[in-house]
Amino acid sequence: MKPRIVLQSIAAAVAVMAAGVASATPVYPDFTVNTTALGGGGSMVPFVANDISGQYHEQLTFTSATTFTVALNFTGQGFNYDDTNAALTTSYNAAQTGLGSNYGLLALFNGTGTYSTSGGVTTFTLNPGGALSLTYDKGANATFDAPVSPGASYTINSHGDLLTLLGAGNAIQGNGTENCTAPNLCGSFGQSNSLSLTPAGSSFFVSPVPFYNITLESGQFEGFPVVAGTTVTSSGTVNIVMGVPEPMDVALVGVALLGLGLAVKRRRTL
Repeated sequence: MKPRIVLQSIAAAVAVMAAGVASATPVYPDFTVNTTALGGGGSMVPFVANDISGQYHEQLTFTSATTFTVALNFTGQGFNYDDTNAALTTSYNAAQTGLGSNYGLLALFNGTGTYSTSGGVTTFTLNPGGALSLTYDKGANATFDAPVSPGASYTINSHGDLLTLLGAGNAIQGNGTENCTAPNLCGSFGQSNSLSLTPAGSSFFVSPVPFYNITLESGQFEGFPVVAGTTVTSSGTVNIVMGVPEPMDVALVGVALLGLGLAVKRRRTL
């Protein structure tokens, strides 16, 4: 399938899922995971998935009335196979994949962006650039240490586990909105990042070859006060899928991702 068609298929699937139309068509491009090379184990190896779900924590610093920096950590909690019928979505457990019991998937991201507030709704726009890394934690005992100062990065504390870099990349674009300050999921976002696997990453994500060159994230976050000169922390849920759009198609990613965020939020609350 051509890259343009892949992205258009994602956007079309979003519309179908949001409308609640039943089908067995995959929503996102498939990938195959084999944990053997890195010693991850799991009863279902290799396996095919198209979605990685998890939880993240972030620290936002509002550096001016219009700009912000963000430091984020992500912990993978499960592999899923999503299709256009929420009732047919398959979520694999730790015994099947090893994730969360034999190994962990941890990501770090740092970036900058701009924001504006109107009518009680704050809109965030991520700047291109930033830095993304995905790490394999053999043993699943590693944790994150908080940034030492506003604008700094989270770091991974291995607690004696072997950490292996699976891939890295940079932000392409992203946007999100927040419409409350209560500590619940009252904001959504979509983001795209470039992705380049290391040799270890290619032994874990074994197909397709070559592997997808971007990650697409959508999710929700807690509400927080937006005040220039302050730093806040927030957390939320996120789903990660893969894609291979051409540069001219990247402009469509934000639209597709925001649709995915709304569809996932709807599905998770049914």
